[in-house]
Amino acid sequence: MLSVLRRRGSHLLTAAGIVALALACFYLIHASATVAAILLLFGVLLAGAYTNRAQAIAASIVATLCLDYFFVPPIGRITIAASQGWIILSVFLGVSLVATDLSTRLRRQRNELAERQLENEKLHALSRAILLSAGGEDLRRLLVNKCIELFGLTEAALFETASGEFYPSQIGGSIPIDQLRTTALDRTVLRSPVPGGADQNGSAHDDLTVIPVTLGNKSFGSFGFRGPALRDVAMQSLGNTIAIGLAQAQAQEAGYRAEAVRKGEELKSIMIDALAHELKTPLTAIDVAADMLGSSKSISSDQRDDLLKVIQEESLRLRRLMSEAIHLARIDGKRFRLERETVSVNELIDAVIDSTGNRLSGHTIKLELAPDVPRLSVDRELMVQALKQLIDNAVKYSPTHSAITIAATEINGSVAVSVRDQGQGLTELEQRRVFEKFYRGQRDRSAEQGTGMGLAIAKEIAEAHGGSISVESEFGKGARFTITVPPASVSERVESQLA
Repeated sequence: MLSVLRRRGSHLLTAAGIVALALACFYLIHASATVAAILLLFGVLLAGAYTNRAQAIAASIVATLCLDYFFVPPIGRITIAASQGWIILSVFLGVSLVATDLSTRLRRQRNELAERQLENEKLHALSRAILLSAGGEDLRRLLVNKCIELFGLTEAALFETASGEFYPSQIGGSIPIDQLRTTALDRTVLRSPVPGGADQNGSAHDDLTVIPVTLGNKSFGSFGFRGPALRDVAMQSLGNTIAIGLAQAQAQEAGYRAEAVRKGEELKSIMIDALAHELKTPLTAIDVAADMLGSSKSISSDQRDDLLKVIQEESLRLRRLMSEAIHLARIDGKRFRLERETVSVNELIDAVIDSTGNRLSGHTIKLELAPDVPRLSVDRELMVQALKQLIDNAVKYSPTHSAITIAATEINGSVAVSVRDQGQGLTELEQRRVFEKFYRGQRDRSAEQGTGMGLAIAKEIAEAHGGSISVESEFGKGARFTITVPPASVSERVESQLA
């Protein structure tokens, strides 16, 4: 009803404008019939340029009647006394209608060009967003959100054939995934009215449209949306653009997988080489000590004790190397589960010092434990392993008889346990890479034995507990490694929410 009243009002406004122009020609400028015809024709052209076809035709008819009433004898009456008047009015009406048609066509072409330019700008913006994106699932979400932003959609959803994943713009949306799958298979545009019909204005802006997402002969999925209707050419271009985005994302993911496989093989090779190199020394020492014990009969009791001590120490070293390798393999394969229990920081530190054994005999241990440190809910074995890696690292790179400081405190609601040594410290480059698997500083390769797995294991264990690990160092003045984990109250609350 409202739209009908608006159309009638616009018709009346156009007719009133033509009548006003005729009155101005007759009463104000006292124009002749020729001048009046030219001015009224100009008004008809304006109506054709800025109104629809029906209004422009109505303006032509009103202009012809005004010309007859005011300027063709007999004046003041809508009658034609001579044949010349018929000719004048017929020619005027014909010219008005032709001019109206031309104006309407030009206006339609102008509007189509403007609409096409706007669509091209939107597609260009979408393509630019795709090129600047990082790929992966974020790109799928970006495609949906960007289409809503650029094309004024009320709802959108993307279906990807390769993964079978569905990416809606909102949870519990009204776009059915079955129709998306059907369109992806059939590659045909689907249009269906929204349940309940059109809106109050009679528009179908909320109708569902599902378009295939194809590039060449390959189907990447489908894209469904509710919102303003798009031209067929625009929908095809939109489908092709989204297909380019999905192709880019899939290509990037394939590249990432290939790179991950390559790095995995490289890490395996490095790990095997490192273990082979590290195992060679203790095995050689054990083999020599065993040969001496078995072949020599003149060994004193002190020498026998020394050889047995060598065998024991190297056996412990072998066990430690194998334990590191097993822990790293479990972490890489995500095959470990946290067996949490509530423990105090003092208990953990005592367990770490006991497990380190004689390796700390050449150093002074300083404990700086705050009295009010909260208890932790952690996997005792894994956390002891992580802290042990920090202490082993401090022992390895600190001068003999130097102090190793173990501190624990509460910082911003988390528990921080740190180990500080008096070694040479780390350069900025080493600090950025020290937690990478198998990484060892260039100056450390020949000085100390190791596989470079310890700090990587500590990092993975800390992150598995919802915490982090960091390093602070100034080259030449030692380093401090800190593991930060949430207290027991926070860990238990998170666990209960996940359960």
